[in-house]
Amino acid sequence: MRIFLTDYRTVSTTETSVIEDAVYPQRVHWFPETYQRTKTGLFHVPQKIVNKVVTEDLVESVQSSNQGLKVGFLLGAGSQVWGTGGVPLYEKCLTNTMAHAYKMEILNVTNIFGARVAAQLGPVEHISTDASTCASSLKTMMDVRHLINLYGFDRVIVLAMEDSICNMVLNFFGVSKANICLSDEAAGAVPSAFDSKHGGFYLGQGAVVAVFDSEKTVQRYDRDIHAELLGAYTASEDSTNPLGQRADGQGYIRAIEGAMRGYGFDEVGIIKTHGTGTASNNASERAAIEHLFQNFIATSYKQHIGHTVGASGLLETCLLLEDIKKGFVPAIKNRTDHDSRYLSEPQPAPGGLMLSLAAGMGNVYSAALFDYQRA
Repeated sequence: MRIFLTDYRTVSTTETSVIEDAVYPQRVHWFPETYQRTKTGLFHVPQKIVNKVVTEDLVESVQSSNQGLKVGFLLGAGSQVWGTGGVPLYEKCLTNTMAHAYKMEILNVTNIFGARVAAQLGPVEHISTDASTCASSLKTMMDVRHLINLYGFDRVIVLAMEDSICNMVLNFFGVSKANICLSDEAAGAVPSAFDSKHGGFYLGQGAVVAVFDSEKTVQRYDRDIHAELLGAYTASEDSTNPLGQRADGQGYIRAIEGAMRGYGFDEVGIIKTHGTGTASNNASERAAIEHLFQNFIATSYKQHIGHTVGASGLLETCLLLEDIKKGFVPAIKNRTDHDSRYLSEPQPAPGGLMLSLAAGMGNVYSAALFDYQRA
């Protein structure tokens, strides 16, 4: 059964602000208005972000064609640790920007949150939540294929977002030195990926909602087509370190080979990398890509919009589809090495298929293969 991406909405920002009153002061890509009045405990940051993508016109479009369809709903929730904005690490941060506590903490249970959104979109037969950390949204592509191909679903709606700008996340990434903090900026750090000089990322808020329809549903409702989902797979690697990555890229290789079953590696023209720019991911992802592919161009979005953690894989995929429609593949920001593969300059979109990659702590690697020329 052929599967098509027929609708999607994204939210992200290239703008940054500095959060100075966190334990690890750092720059973030965020929407400050989503934190307005949160200290009352009545206004939920994740819901404010979701409201930016689950719009009235999307709800109307989905509901108008949901009747009679077998519909599933998947929430790519990342870590599932939501609603932790008001838990400062140290007493000195009790007055910080994120110091709030929600009155209805039960609503932070991600599957409850997902069920609330699913109810807005009409009757659904299946609701589930994925917690594959930063690979979460791309991992759901394998679930989309299973539901449609194995269980006869006509439509699967995917929502991907995470409560990414909160004390817990800022503290974790700060203490693990995984992202760029102000102290790193002072030493000259600039976000980039696959570069000999610059690397790393800022955290970012973002979300995506995407509708995947079977070929039968597309024909029945004459739905628009943005891309065809050809394959998806999630793998792990042989490692005893749940936070690390093998330098030989074994996890990425397994995910890519699984997603591309039935397709040749020479058919891929564009690779959307996970592209965190950390030393370990630079080595691991580059090793996998260059082991499997010869002719490709690769890009990364985290240096443009921040690392939106659980939402990042599918969100960045949809952003790339938008740029391809405009006729180009963007460069990886702040590259100093001249490179026509890991792009240091924008390039026209080539032919071929598009491969999207993501990785998450906990030894998880995801890949999804799309044909954007089916639009």
